[in-house]
Amino acid sequence: MAAPNTPAYAAWRNNTNATWYKDKGLRRMAIHILMMYLCIFTFGYDGSLLNGLQTVPRWQKDFDRPTGNALGIIAASFYFPKIVTPVFASYIGDIYGRRASLLIASVISVAGAFVNTFANGRGMLIAGRAVLGAGLGMQATIAPTMIQELCHPRLRAVAGGMYLAFFYVGSTTAAWLCFGMINWNSSWAWRLPTIVQVFGTGAIGIYIALGLMVESPRWLFSKGKEEQALRTIADMHANGDIEDELVQHEMAEIKNGLQFDRENKGNNGYLAFFKTPGNRKRLFVLIVIAASSQLNGVGLVSYYIAPILKLIGITKPSQVAGINGGLAIWNLFNTLIIAQFVERIGRRPLWLTGAVGILCAFSAVTGLSGAFAQHRSSSVGTAVIPFLFIFYLFQNMAWAVLANLYVAEILPYSLRSKGMSIYVTTQSVSLAFNQYVNPVAIAAIAWKYYFVYIGIQVLLVIFAYFFLVETKGYTIEEVSRLFDGRNHAEEVKDVSAQGIEILEADDKGHDEHIEGNVLKK
Repeated sequence: MAAPNTPAYAAWRNNTNATWYKDKGLRRMAIHILMMYLCIFTFGYDGSLLNGLQTVPRWQKDFDRPTGNALGIIAASFYFPKIVTPVFASYIGDIYGRRASLLIASVISVAGAFVNTFANGRGMLIAGRAVLGAGLGMQATIAPTMIQELCHPRLRAVAGGMYLAFFYVGSTTAAWLCFGMINWNSSWAWRLPTIVQVFGTGAIGIYIALGLMVESPRWLFSKGKEEQALRTIADMHANGDIEDELVQHEMAEIKNGLQFDRENKGNNGYLAFFKTPGNRKRLFVLIVIAASSQLNGVGLVSYYIAPILKLIGITKPSQVAGINGGLAIWNLFNTLIIAQFVERIGRRPLWLTGAVGILCAFSAVTGLSGAFAQHRSSSVGTAVIPFLFIFYLFQNMAWAVLANLYVAEILPYSLRSKGMSIYVTTQSVSLAFNQYVNPVAIAAIAWKYYFVYIGIQVLLVIFAYFFLVETKGYTIEEVSRLFDGRNHAEEVKDVSAQGIEILEADDKGHDEHIEGNVLKK
């Protein structure tokens, strides 16, 4: 199923500069998107923080050197609440608005970060991580949705692809901050890196509380606030020109999509995922992507780099912290670069290359780790390290750049936040399982545990080949219908192209109107 070579929206007249940072409206949009990136920043920070703190002697002393089950519970406590809170985020986001959901999430996660910072034992640490995870689970449900619903069509893929890059901004920050704390003989050696968790999620709350964040125009339209939705899109996508051709087409597609959902009642609510072939395929794809985002091996490498390196003879805290920090920087830069080519290369080639590359790199890590266990050769152990970097390159090419973007864009508006809540919940179940089982399995069977991941990676190559369709070249409304069949995506495009006549006929009989062709109120 190939997407068109030239997007239809490229031919629509648009009052913006071709270079986004030279355009006032697009710069305004970029600031809102940047605030959404701060949601995943805190996730990435936590992902590397626990790794980094395990290299800080004072943290080990204050928390009685947790290993095995104890370390697994500390890690997994962050993810257990995320199994539940995404549903609340979806409900609040659909009823009261995306901003309301993000604000509540920010308050919760800031509270959790402070509890973490001032923890005086394992119990308080686990409680703080649970509260933080509850809030961040809500943010993870809404932020990718907002990015897709706010973005200009020509920037949507890049903006979505860069979302996970800020995971690595957070992980890089945490890794190197912990590296600098190794020789501190004070509880602030771990409290200082921990309190940084407050800043990303706190900034989002302040931004929203000050009234600076715009509401999703799709949500506004769904609540009958058509004029406000039109103004919001026009301000960001056409510098306020409500008669702009691109803006007119976007509004036409939004209206058509919402009307389709109203006429097809089965397309609303969680049960809708089971009622049509297209929705069942969407559900299957988003669940597999969510679960595999951790079960493809990255959950093991991200959170348990210290035990992995111990299996190949690397145990010095400075060496472990240095490798952890180097991986974070590597991930940040290659993710930022790959994200720029998502729309040029297409999703499907990146998915397939990434899935095959992960399998090959992780197989090499497994083979070398096994060889080291038998021969205790330092050169063999050291050879594992470059393959960890290669593994991450392919992981970033597929799951880091594409996962949130792909899942959010294949969902129609009526199912988008609900689908994202299922996605985050599934991901959280996988993470909680992963983080609890991994340290226990590594302690029990060492490098042989890696074969479980190799089996999963083989299945993911098959999944990517048969189930992941190409989505480049479409607007968010068009691509959201692809899983119903390409003809449905083309119908969305055709209706918007017919434009004024159809919409005027649909809106006939209303008393007030918005000048500018598309909508009458």
